[in-house]
Amino acid sequence: MKIEITTDPAEFRSRTEKFLRRAPLRHTVITTGTANAASGLDGSNEPSRFLSAHAEDGTVLGVAMRSAGRDLYLGELADSCVDVVAEALAEIAPDAGGVEGSFETATRFGDRWSAMHDVGYRHAYTTRLYRLRTLRFPEAAGSPRRAVESDIELCHDWSQAMQVESGMSPQGWTATLVGKRIAAGRWWLWENEGRPVSLAAHQTPVFGWSRIGPVYTPPADRGHGYGGILTAHVAHTLRAEGIDVCLFADIDNPTSNKIYRAIGFEPAGEFVHYAFT
Repeated sequence: MKIEITTDPAEFRSRTEKFLRRAPLRHTVITTGTANAASGLDGSNEPSRFLSAHAEDGTVLGVAMRSAGRDLYLGELADSCVDVVAEALAEIAPDAGGVEGSFETATRFGDRWSAMHDVGYRHAYTTRLYRLRTLRFPEAAGSPRRAVESDIELCHDWSQAMQVESGMSPQGWTATLVGKRIAAGRWWLWENEGRPVSLAAHQTPVFGWSRIGPVYTPPADRGHGYGGILTAHVAHTLRAEGIDVCLFADIDNPTSNKIYRAIGFEPAGEFVHYAFT
């Protein structure tokens, strides 16, 4: 078995494109991470690292990633290479604070990591991946618009608030990064009576898929359907361009899961995040 690790997203994509194209929905985090690194939208001066595991004949057995400043993320990995991948990532990212992946793969990885570093790991959260089927629009007062330069401060503040509230792995939403993504036309606001009341964004489309997120409504404006209708609007905009749509939700947040199901998203998988202790 051969392990290849690179900070060059183009090099990683050339090695793994056929493998990733077979399951673009499953690998939405890795494909968008690669796209963001290639375009300078990964939010850090530290380079992301991309790993691929190969059989002797060159067949790709699995992929993993350590985005700049974040925890480890595991794509599909053959059982035979999970321990080897853990050992390889331990060499280049010994300071990683956790790992995310499918339950079976992340648990085996966590066992091997713990044995190597003499640490434990605990469940931090589990997310559910949704894919859009038949889109349905809820009703809510107001209208959508793309965020513009003058919205950077607001969008940055809201993204920071969402990160604190969710308790999930840090996203690295600096004001500079938010500004770049707004300039790319990927962040939206819902307004009611001229006042922004909800935020939704989407990732760069890759292999025919785009992932919506973050989605945030300040506490004082919740319960009016703003987040749901803005998510539906962004999804409709992407669909109109021939792009399939997905998103993640924390399984412990019944409100967001209910909203996404109501507008036409269906579960497509679950992923556990472990924190090393």
